[in-house]
Amino acid sequence: MSLFSALSSWLGGARAQTRRFANIVEFREFAIAVLAQQPGVDSAVADSGDPAKFTVMMDGLPLNGDLTNIFGYINAYPNEDADKLIERFIRSIIQGKTGIVDDSQIVAVIRTREYVDFLKERNLDDLCEPLAPGLMIVYMMDLPDAMKSIASKDMPGKDLLSVRKIALGNVLQWLPKVVTDDQLQPRILYQVQDNTMLSPSLILLDEFWKSIEPRFPGDVLIALPRRDQLFIFADGSPQVTAMARHLIDVTIDENFNLLSSNLYARRGGKIVLVTD
Repeated sequence: MSLFSALSSWLGGARAQTRRFANIVEFREFAIAVLAQQPGVDSAVADSGDPAKFTVMMDGLPLNGDLTNIFGYINAYPNEDADKLIERFIRSIIQGKTGIVDDSQIVAVIRTREYVDFLKERNLDDLCEPLAPGLMIVYMMDLPDAMKSIASKDMPGKDLLSVRKIALGNVLQWLPKVVTDDQLQPRILYQVQDNTMLSPSLILLDEFWKSIEPRFPGDVLIALPRRDQLFIFADGSPQVTAMARHLIDVTIDENFNLLSSNLYARRGGKIVLVTD
């Protein structure tokens, strides 16, 4: 049975966006039931210590899943097609094992130091490098259904400098797809249309900063509360700094797709942590 057929069968033919889950445990039961029907999946078991997490055994190998982000997203955006969101999430869990990575798939994404440390604790050797206090540049595969980590062994014959050049070149190709939302001045939200998970990556591109220079000719504040959002504020005003911190706090309270609770700035061309 295909994934879409399994979803349709489980929902009794109803459109998934009309479906609501009472809590994340109920949602996890749904996801596990669908996963258990997929080819190659040996088992799908709930994590006894966290109501959002589960483990899938696929071809004898464990794959970990966490429903926190998608559950929060579905609740926050009830008009989104939940059927497609769930299908995409489950496909990302059962993606095939990484082989040699095609250069066109490599992108640079922003993650926290805690994220990288967590991977290291699990003996996962991701390609990454520091960006600013608390932030890391992590090199990943940009797949249709997920961002997937890559390691040095996945890129034979390439050093970090080569990977960085390829990754930033691929992110740059998305620059024409950047859209803005400036309804709540003085902040402006920047997102990459059709690939929002690359939105924070825009801060890595000199070309992006040149493109917004007419609106932000000086130093700027940067808020990256979610993995699919980039907020820019003009730097210098205590009131604007307070507004930026409030925006971060509100977004963190929503508790999905979280990236960083810190406030950053671009000053003199460098990304720095704002401590005042």
